[in-house]
Order: sequence, then structure tokens, then C-alpha cells
Amino acid sequence: MEIKIYKTVQEFLDENQKILLENESVTQLILYNSFINKGKEINKELLFGRVQDEQGNIKLIFANVIPYNLLIYNLVKDELVAVKYLADYLIKEPVALKGINANKTVCDEFIEHYKNETGYTFKEYLAMDIMEITELNKDINLPKGFFRVANWNDKDILIEWYIKFTKEALCEETCYEEFKDKLNSKIENRNIYIFEDEKHKPMAMAASTRQLINGVSVSLVYSSKEARGKGYGLAVVYNLSKEYLGRGNKFCSLFVDKKNPISNGVYSKIGYKIIEDNYDYRID
Repeated sequence: MEIKIYKTVQEFLDENQKILLENESVTQLILYNSFINKGKEINKELLFGRVQDEQGNIKLIFANVIPYNLLIYNLVKDELVAVKYLADYLIKEPVALKGINANKTVCDEFIEHYKNETGYTFKEYLAMDIMEITELNKDINLPKGFFRVANWNDKDILIEWYIKFTKEALCEETCYEEFKDKLNSKIENRNIYIFEDEKHKPMAMAASTRQLINGVSVSLVYSSKEARGKGYGLAVVYNLSKEYLGRGNKFCSLFVDKKNPISNGVYSKIGYKIIEDNYDYRID
């Protein structure tokens, strides 16, 4: 086995983008981090590379962009030797880690080896499924109402919902000052949406968060408490997915909490299917 580290992010993309695009919903975090940094040189805080065998066969591709987690895409799921090899490399260099994002099998292998060698322990932060849709289910019942792009007049309700979303879905406490630029950008770029009831009262929101090469990532799905169980969350995600598939995207993807089977069931009704799991562990 050998580690291949690139001199620039662009070089990494030149050699690995085609492979990553073959499973874009799963590799989207590596791709997105490489796209936004593609003009930069690689260093220990902006590390992109892969593990390959002596014949040049790629075993895994990884990215470690501080302050985010190490991202690992294992090409051969049942072959985990490369995972240990990567862990040894990161320990030897050494490269600072915040945590790891990968499927459960890879996370378990990496964490066990890293802990045995360093003594560091990891704590599970989120357990998610990656869901993808390429075609909407036609036979679906939606509540009556109106789907529209959010605007500046919605800012107060969006702030309230965003704070509640981060607490309920991401287990994080946040305040407006921490995300105001992100929210302002979403309103300005017209990629956050609202579903209203028949009286034009906002009931749910959703947003496109990452435009990828062939698809788009959907997030910030939140329904007000009075709207829950009435199909408004279903309606906003259905209409957002319809909007972006209609623009020529080949797919929409979602990261969904494994501990929330109700939401996962809602997305399945629309036509989303689970394609991979994705765990988020942080060094404790």
C-alpha cells in the first residue's frame, strides 16, 4: 500500500473527480470541499489524497480539511486494510483530526486502530442515512397550500426555524449571529423555500445547500410544531425536489437522521431511497 498526497487540490481533482462522480451523493462532501479549495496548495490542514496498492489500484480517497472531519470514501467496502494504512499515516505525520465522517464499517475500523495507537477516543455525534431521488413518485397526496421561494419578509420565521432545526436535527445550539451570513445568502440566492397553508401561513421550509455537478443536496427541512403530522414537511421537500429535478439535475440527495424514522418514511413516500449510511464521530 502507498499514500498518494497531491501538491494542489486541482491535481487531486484531475485524478479523482471522475471516480468520485460515479457515486456523487456519497462522495459529495469530498467533492464540495475540493471544489471550493481547488485553487489552493495542499498542506496538513488542507489534505487531499488516496490510498492505492503497488499496482496503482485505488482503495480509498480521503480529505481532511480543518476545521471539519476527516472524510473517507472506501471504494472496496469489504477491504479495510487501506483504512488502517491511512490511520497510520495520519498518526505518523502527524495530522490533526477533529473527527471522522464515513460509513459505519470504515468508521469502526479507523477508530479502533487510531485509538489503539494513540489512546484517543471518539464519540458518536450523528448517525445518518444518505438518501437520493432521481424520479418523483407520482401517486402521492399533498396538503393544499402554496410552495414559494422565501424572501426577506420571512426572515424572522426562518431565523426561528433555523435555530430549532440545528438543535433538533444536529444537536447543536446556535444563535442568529452565527449563521446570519449563510441565511442572508440563501435568501439572496433564492435557494430556501417555504410551503404555506391555504391561508398563506408559513408551515415548513427546506433549502438546497450544495449544488453538485449532477445534482443538488437538500437540507434545512423543518416544519413548525403545529404543522407536524399534516404533510407540510412532505409537501415542501416534494416541491423542492420537483423544482431541482425539473432544472435538469439528475438527482437530489438528503442526509437524514437514523433516529428519526418518521422523517425517513416521509422522504421514501416522495421517492427517496437510502444508498449509504454516514456516521459523524468527533474526538472526545
